[in-house]
Amino acid sequence: MSSTYGNLLCIIVIILAGITIQIRDTPPLNTYISKNISATKSYATFNEFYPFYLSEHTQKTTRQCHYIGTTLFLLYLLTKPILSIPLLAGGLAAYAIIPFSRHLSTGLSEVVIFLSIYFISGKLLTRSFIKTSIPLLLGYGFSWIGHFGFEHNKPAAFIYPTYSFFGDIHMMYDAIKEQLSLNL
Repeated sequence: MSSTYGNLLCIIVIILAGITIQIRDTPPLNTYISKNISATKSYATFNEFYPFYLSEHTQKTTRQCHYIGTTLFLLYLLTKPILSIPLLAGGLAAYAIIPFSRHLSTGLSEVVIFLSIYFISGKLLTRSFIKTSIPLLLGYGFSWIGHFGFEHNKPAAFIYPTYSFFGDIHMMYDAIKEQLSLNL
């Protein structure tokens, strides 16, 4: 029964987030978009953000830590594919609120929305907070080791959590694409 509630929660969030993303630039929602942009959140789109993201990952060891964390995250999702549903629901909800929270100096609002949806629905679907926590611990654990241990900077996820997740996947895609092009 709890898995039904987890699926229902995810479906509702995905629908509402999808609608919000589609209509957030039109009245009446656009009146709530942040007009005062925080100095720490100058990037409005992922395309603007990605060069900054790469500049925060200049050391090869940092990038390798990210690749390990992202790979383990994805492999774990292959063993527990049901977690991809709350991941999608939480991610879409966090992405949907980005324009409404750009006046805030941190990405805390995105994190709270993502984690609330992810953990509540993930727990309902798997019946385990541990199983739900593992992919995030793997992904962020290795990434943060790279930042704090080698790059000596604060992860971009503290300010741009949703864009940073996209950045992890994109950076790994770029690395694979580059490696493939070197071998061709």
